[in-house]
Amino acid sequence: MNYQKYKETILELIDKKRKAIVFLVFWGIFLIGLNIFTDYGVHYDEYANQAFGRSANKCIRDALYRDSRTSELFSSPTARHDLIHGPAFELFLTFTKEKLLKLTDSRDIIFMRHLLTFLVFYLGVFFFYLLCKFHFKSWKMGILGSLFLILHPRIFSHSFYNSVDIPFLSFYILGTYTLIRYLEKKTYPRAIFHALACAILINIRAVGVILPLSTFIFLAMDTIRFRKHKEEIRKIVKTALLYTLLLTGLVFLFCPLLWKNPIGNFFEILNRTAKFQRADTSPAVWNYHLKWIGLTTPLLYSLCFFIGLLLSIKDIFRSPIKFFHQNRTILIALFLLFVPLILPHIYKTSLYDGWRHHYFIYPIFLIFSLTGVAALFRLAKTKFHGWSYKFINTVFILIIVISLKNTVQFMVKYHPHQYVYANILAGRDMGGVKARDALDYWGLSYRKGLEYILKTDKSDKIKVCLGYGRNNIPILPANDRKRLVFVKTMDKADYFLGNYKHSGGYIWSRGDYPKQEEYYSLKFGEVKFMVVYKLKNLLPRKAPDTLHKISDLFVTPPGRSNLTQ
Repeated sequence: MNYQKYKETILELIDKKRKAIVFLVFWGIFLIGLNIFTDYGVHYDEYANQAFGRSANKCIRDALYRDSRTSELFSSPTARHDLIHGPAFELFLTFTKEKLLKLTDSRDIIFMRHLLTFLVFYLGVFFFYLLCKFHFKSWKMGILGSLFLILHPRIFSHSFYNSVDIPFLSFYILGTYTLIRYLEKKTYPRAIFHALACAILINIRAVGVILPLSTFIFLAMDTIRFRKHKEEIRKIVKTALLYTLLLTGLVFLFCPLLWKNPIGNFFEILNRTAKFQRADTSPAVWNYHLKWIGLTTPLLYSLCFFIGLLLSIKDIFRSPIKFFHQNRTILIALFLLFVPLILPHIYKTSLYDGWRHHYFIYPIFLIFSLTGVAALFRLAKTKFHGWSYKFINTVFILIIVISLKNTVQFMVKYHPHQYVYANILAGRDMGGVKARDALDYWGLSYRKGLEYILKTDKSDKIKVCLGYGRNNIPILPANDRKRLVFVKTMDKADYFLGNYKHSGGYIWSRGDYPKQEEYYSLKFGEVKFMVVYKLKNLLPRKAPDTLHKISDLFVTPPGRSNLTQ
């Protein structure tokens, strides 16, 4: 059997078994999630998110019982959270906890939240497979796209505990897929599914209005395109009217904050989202999130993204009308990718650490990455022939396989701390990334530090000083929680835990405090991102005013950088 016949036989066999392959891939992802969802720590915002769900649930109860206090959320301590996030997913988690499972222990509640957050991400990965399969007309590209999506270390890690940005990412995928299918064939069922996806999206984060905006823009373009076809225009108008009415009703239904003053409160939410400002967040400089996407995304995906983006723009300028008719998905992707990146710069919106506020554009980013991959294989097919084509084709496949293998190896090695990932562009020593709070900026690593202390110190009571890291105490088993005593100052503590964020980033101290003993640490390469110190012979010192100032207890020794120890 010659090479060509052997290749055709293999490809034919693979194609015949495509359903089994797709099933095994997604079954494998599902099993991995089920086996590791209990491994992750607790981030700083976890309990604010839980409180938000409870307050939204209370708002619904008050409304059902005709209580006039339905507007209390706007003046509550969580008002800022309420106004820049929607309650849809948190209400779902609260309902599951209180009504379905009736959970009361903090450890069980956190595990439930991690599992359901992952399952929503899993749903998003499946719909991304469908989206890629539909756009590229290839189930293999659908599988490759799904692997690119799930094999992003930071996003994979967040898929278990980030109950805001990950559900938003998932429904951004779902909304994009339903939009493309609705524009393809304007039927009532497709309009209904798209309206439902958009309503949930908006009620997770208000910036989700970008998707309905794109819907109306492309419907308008189709109206111009089919202006001479009365039947098609009639379909557009009828389904668009249904979509608009249903979207409006569902957004109102899913958000208790809108029940008392729908229009006024909705625009208040949009206004506060656009003009969100916090002193401790990063400025909306034009390249802030572009930089972090580049530093924390596997290089292969980014290189293929630029190839796909440049080729797509070239094709658009070459023949705009033809491109619109034949490749409208790319136009939609351009809108859904760049508008969210431009808006924060226009409104000077504060952005959180890393780029988690823009995780939702990553699937759209991957559409261009896959476009680049497809273009490279097409180029090899047209420019090379015979053995040279086989060689180049094999090289491309090996590059993809090696890149995915390296990413998997990192994710396994650093599990459950995949959130510290950065590629070689961040520098060999990772000092720059660490300096900009992009390693464990959410404090999840404290869990491992606490578990190590509990395992190695058999004392009945253990005093720990750990700032915001105390959020990880409720995820520990009940018996372990009873052994830990949280104190605010080091002179009263047995151990100090720091993660280079709300602990000042300093490891050694001077002046009143002698050199301390490193007890345990977690590293990314040679760079520490969480350290436990066993404290000895500390003199009393005035407690900090707030936990934010716990770093006042540390001073960097002369001549030694606190970022490269």
